[in-house]
Amino acid sequence: MGKPFFSPFSLRVLVACFLLTSLATTPVWPFTIIEPKESSVHYPGEKITTQLDLGEVAGVNQVKYFWYGEQEDMLEELVEDKLALVSTKTHEPPFGGTLRVPRTAIGNLRLLAVAEMEGGQSGNESWAIFDEVLVHIEPKAKLLEIDFETDKPLRFGRAGSVRVYDTLDFLGKIFELPVIGRFSDGVVRPIRLQATGTTYESTDDSVVTVQENGLLRLVGNGHAGIKVTNRGKQALLEVDIEVKDELNEPPVPDPGSNQVVNAGDRVKLNALQSYDPEGGSLEYHWSQVRGSKVPLLDPFSAKASFLAPYVVEERLFRFKLRVTDTQGADSFPVYVDVIVEP
Repeated sequence: MGKPFFSPFSLRVLVACFLLTSLATTPVWPFTIIEPKESSVHYPGEKITTQLDLGEVAGVNQVKYFWYGEQEDMLEELVEDKLALVSTKTHEPPFGGTLRVPRTAIGNLRLLAVAEMEGGQSGNESWAIFDEVLVHIEPKAKLLEIDFETDKPLRFGRAGSVRVYDTLDFLGKIFELPVIGRFSDGVVRPIRLQATGTTYESTDDSVVTVQENGLLRLVGNGHAGIKVTNRGKQALLEVDIEVKDELNEPPVPDPGSNQVVNAGDRVKLNALQSYDPEGGSLEYHWSQVRGSKVPLLDPFSAKASFLAPYVVEERLFRFKLRVTDTQGADSFPVYVDVIVEP
């Protein structure tokens, strides 16, 4: 017989090509919520069936489903209070099943499914095997009345007989307006967020401004009204402000650019480009609003960080930043996305 046709170098090239081809044809490991669909519409109290496509993911022991509000701070909320369903392969469908939409829900809700692996390892730890969908909740009941879970009129600083909100005794401070709706099914629902159908108008922007999601900013001393409209109903909240009248420009937040990282990387969230127009120092507050919960280190510093968990496919983690200057003025929230790749 003659000499081999392939040289050692050629054999190495062929083996490398074979391995690359094999890797390219290896199926992606999906872990996907296929029911309910993204942006599907449901009503409070409705029983819905959730279904999961595990794809090639092996070793799943159970899957936990959680309901979160669209902008809820996952670092502050108790996980147990958000748990909607614990499912195993014996459920129908496997690792899915029936869960109920919270009766008080309205607007956008986030359904998060997190896998727990055999041996007790959770997708919240070194592995983040999860998926989430954003669904819209629309009550069938009619809105009867808009109200505010606060004193009326709402007074800040010396305008109030009792100083309740000490930290709000500054111009530039932001206050979350506690707007609720009373519905014909007897349920009271929070309707502050724009996704619930609520719109706002200030009668005097030189006294108080209001952001689309119901965040009030104290701008100047005086009297103003906040008009709130939802589903054809309207309410007016009177606001009196008598605080320290020292001019104070609100700080400008900068959460940095969106990032794409690899699993296992140390991810740094950098807000050092945030600034106070008056040149003062800042306080920082990072929180997580998308993705499975990760341990966030130093959330009250300019540079928070976390260890990117291992994922079976590309996953999104979203973080919210707010900054406050030394005189008490706040920024509106801003967001940064971190995409983790396997």
